[in-house]
Amino acid sequence: MEKNKKNKGSVINKFNILFVDLQIVMTILTIIVFVLFLFNSGLKMFLQLSLGVTLLVMAYNNQRIYKRKSATIMYIIVGSTLLILDLLLLLGIGV
Repeated sequence: MEKNKKNKGSVINKFNILFVDLQIVMTILTIIVFVLFLFNSGLKMFLQLSLGVTLLVMAYNNQRIYKRKSATIMYIIVGSTLLILDLLLLLGIGV
């Protein structure tokens, strides 16, 4: 009876697995850069870059794989804001 129901879960393919792996790598990289930032405040740009990319990858994973849409918008807004601030720092305009 229940075997005929289609699974409404996420579609797991190699591309989605790549993004899960990328999220793990980016999270570890962000933690390493954060620890280095505690000793050298000159790494602010790298910390913002790694955190912004990590949040955007997390937003993709929340939307496509985990189907948790409530935090996706927040991740996109915060990640995009960090990347824009990082770009402004790179151009010498930011604080």
